[in-house]
Amino acid sequence: MALSPKIVVNILGDVGGWNTGSKLEYQAAGLLGYKIKPALTLQVGYRYLNVDYRGSRGVVFKATTAGVIFGATLILK
Repeated sequence: MALSPKIVVNILGDVGGWNTGSKLEYQAAGLLGYKIKPALTLQVGYRYLNVDYRGSRGVVFKATTAGVIFGATLILK
């Protein structure tokens, strides 16, 4: 969503797994971006990621991570 011609906000998230390789996996993030040029936006935000994988042969991977993220969007025409 554009707040102004130079400032944009992105909110994203997903949920997956449902016992098809991973028991449950989800993430959510919010980013605030500033358009440097019409085709270049720099972003900063926060992301939360949770993974609960229980595979065959007793493999278990359960992790949660959260923190600041930085990004850039380049529009190629």
